[in-house]
Amino acid sequence: MTHLTADELIDAMEADAGNGSTEGVLPAERRVHLASCEYCRAQLDDLAGALNDAKQVSVPEPSPLFWNHFSQRVRVAIDQEPASGGIWPSWLRWQILLALGAAAMIILGLMMTMPIDQDASDELAAVESTPLEPAGESWGAVEDLVGHLDIETAGAAGVIAPGVAELAVLELTPEEQQELTRLLQQELTRAKS
Repeated sequence: MTHLTADELIDAMEADAGNGSTEGVLPAERRVHLASCEYCRAQLDDLAGALNDAKQVSVPEPSPLFWNHFSQRVRVAIDQEPASGGIWPSWLRWQILLALGAAAMIILGLMMTMPIDQDASDELAAVESTPLEPAGESWGAVEDLVGHLDIETAGAAGVIAPGVAELAVLELTPEEQQELTRLLQQELTRAKS
């Protein structure tokens, strides 16, 4: 059988201090082990001696200035500690999320009750099915290889991905953006005339 654990030794010491026996605190087989095991009895005696020695030590009362200085040290430590605000960002608090959820529900409700404009969806379908215009020699080479492509087929094939043009413009340097603006204005004036 194994020796008593630290918790069982504490239970045995409390039982000894309370009514003089370990009955009711330790199970019967553990009490039998304590009565027969020299090692466990020595451990219990050592624990009781350490507790008795700790009770005999007198702890002096701190000076009256201690509490004033202590509270000041705590205030300084709190002021110097970075404001963490917990593990969630400040915008992710329940009050903010509640308001965002309510706004999302209102928008969803409005979207479901709004009538769908059939003319706009027909125009969108017509624009999506229009063939692509050649944009230079490189597009001509693509068209020679795969034949005529419309926007839907090109998008499905991965030739044109949504948002690629916008991302490319965002990556341009300021000088390149100015040149692009100049070229677009030149093409607009040419298309108007």
